[in-house]
Amino acid sequence: MAATTGATSGGMDRVATVTSAVCAVHCAVSPVLLPLLPVALGHFVGPGLEVGFVLTAILLGTVSLGHSYRALHRNRRPLAAFAVGITILMASKMVGESARWLDLPAVIVGASCIMAAHVMNLRMSRRERAPGVCPCPCHEPSPT
Repeated sequence: MAATTGATSGGMDRVATVTSAVCAVHCAVSPVLLPLLPVALGHFVGPGLEVGFVLTAILLGTVSLGHSYRALHRNRRPLAAFAVGITILMASKMVGESARWLDLPAVIVGASCIMAAHVMNLRMSRRERAPGVCPCPCHEPSPT
C-alpha cells in the first residue's frame, strides 16, 4: 500500500519552483539595490550566494525531476527544460566579465526554464497518480 508523502517530488517541485523564483528576483533586484546599499547588502549579495542558488537548483531538480520521471510520467520534457535552464545559468557564469551585460537576461531565462520544468513536472505527476500518493517502492511502509 502506498503511503501519502510529504517529501515527494511534488513537494520538492514546489520548493524548487520557489527557489528558482527567489533566485530570479535576487538576480533582478541585486544590481539595483547593490549600488544603493553597498554596506548593508555587500555581504549578502555575491558569488557565494549565486553558487548556492545554482547548487540548490541542481540538487532539487535532479532529485525531484528524476524521481518523477522514473516513477510516474516518463516524459523527458521537464528534464530537457531543466537541462536548458541549468546550462544557461552555468554559461552565464562562465562568460564572466567579458559579457557582464548578458548575465541578468541569461539568469532570468535560465531560472524561468527551471521553474517551467518544475511546473510541467507537477502537472504531469498529478495526472499520473492519485492525490498525495506515489506508486514507487521508495514510499512503501516498512514491514513490521
